[in-house]
Amino acid sequence: MKAEEKDISSIFADNHIYEIPKYQRPYSWTEDNVSELISDVADAFENDLIEYFIGSIITIEKSKKQYEVVDGQQRLTTLTLIFAGLRNLISDETAKAEIQKKILPINAFTEEPEQPRLKVRNKEHLFFYEHILLGKKIDTEYSLGEIEQKFLNNLKTVEKFFRDKNETYLKKYANYLLQSVYVVFVNTDSFESAYRLFNVLNARGLSLSNGDLLKNQLFGLSKTELEQNKIEQYWNQLEDIITIKHLDSFLSHYRTALKANKAQKDLYQEYVDYLKDNQISAEDFCKTLVNSAKNYKKLRTLEFSDNRTKKFVQSLFNVSYDEWIPPVLAYMNKPIENMPFDDFIGLIEKITYQNWVRRLGRTKRNTVYYNVINKLKGGAREEEITELIYSYTNNEEFFSLLNSNVYGMSYAKAVLLRMDTASQDDSVLKNYSGLISIEHILPQTGTDEYWKSRFNEEQVENNVHKLGNLVLLSGRKNSQAQNHSFGRKREIYQRKNEATSFDLTKKVCDTEEWTLSEIEKRQSELLKLAKKIWEIKTYTNVV
Repeated sequence: MKAEEKDISSIFADNHIYEIPKYQRPYSWTEDNVSELISDVADAFENDLIEYFIGSIITIEKSKKQYEVVDGQQRLTTLTLIFAGLRNLISDETAKAEIQKKILPINAFTEEPEQPRLKVRNKEHLFFYEHILLGKKIDTEYSLGEIEQKFLNNLKTVEKFFRDKNETYLKKYANYLLQSVYVVFVNTDSFESAYRLFNVLNARGLSLSNGDLLKNQLFGLSKTELEQNKIEQYWNQLEDIITIKHLDSFLSHYRTALKANKAQKDLYQEYVDYLKDNQISAEDFCKTLVNSAKNYKKLRTLEFSDNRTKKFVQSLFNVSYDEWIPPVLAYMNKPIENMPFDDFIGLIEKITYQNWVRRLGRTKRNTVYYNVINKLKGGAREEEITELIYSYTNNEEFFSLLNSNVYGMSYAKAVLLRMDTASQDDSVLKNYSGLISIEHILPQTGTDEYWKSRFNEEQVENNVHKLGNLVLLSGRKNSQAQNHSFGRKREIYQRKNEATSFDLTKKVCDTEEWTLSEIEKRQSELLKLAKKIWEIKTYTNVV
């Protein structure tokens, strides 16, 4: 292993080629990261610092002047984007050609591009080569991938920073970047050495996600280049399905769907142990991972053919926690032969809402899900799943809580939304978006004569926060309307309900007067509807 201090000009010198290996994570620097690097170099340049250090680059030398990048991908890629941005803005052809030479030399005799200094991942290589290194315009119909978009956004960040600078500043900045900015260049001669160093760097605080680390471990388990190529292809599929941003979240849910217990170690280490304990090859694991990712995406995007199932899933995503996802994912990965998916997820919705409204702690909630997953892994029948969930049920407590004050509770809006969808048949599926507020029909402090003549203080106190007195409205709550008479409130409800139509709110608007008997009547109707949605029965009662 050899380490030496090098200026950027030496790093991007003639014939030096840097390749991002398959086990590396994708380019991940944000626009803020890019702005910070440009600004820091600009400050050093403007303050006449003799030299400025920006970190280290660790490589494996594959052949003379050809390197695999173990650590430093983010810096090398961003430096390339900075050079591309400066090239795009500088008008002097000689200076432009000098900068071009640093990222992708053009043969002076044939005018053909030579080898690029930096070869990014295969997945983004063509885009990076043509639109960053060569600076070609992007076709408006071109569909950008997640990392391609990041390249483009960061290039625009570079160009935005330099746009108000004159030509002299741009050329002097480029020269300072090449001659006075330094890195520590570390060169190793083997994959094993680089692999150890990669993990040591992470242990010392390198910001890698669990997805990055798991991918790294899978490459470490692959013994041949063919195996590594397959892992790369599967992992690219995974990123396309899930997106890098949501990868760790998916991996956490999938781990629970596999192991049905609370994580004891770092997420990536849990997977490594799972592969070892079950003697699963990296390739076979990647196949199941991709298949599960497809199911996860289906769940997140409501890709189901029937509205009944969509309503269940839509309702579950309104819950303030997502611990219900692993058992649903476990079913989708290994369905129960005699239990349709809509019946299964309907049961999961029931127990999830019951435990949410009953305010059970996370451990108790997860106990249900873990046991369901274990039943699925054991090939349980429909009646076994139903009876298991029924054993954790408390219908009496759940409906008692729904019959009490619900306003201000974390579940209030989700409960009202679910009731609204349940009031429609399964030929209708509404997608609610934007701001939704909960409004008291009978106001908390009714100063208007309309309310004073119809309710005493005790009646207000006992009914104001119950389901029967609450409606959903689109947009912000209108505080000025709180104490208006019911007739005026109906006008406001009808206007606000035009943007997002809530059937339960519309029904209130069809009521002529708002009295104690109307609240009690509506409370009774909503509790009957709630029972239809969330009551859990034994298997014998279900059939």
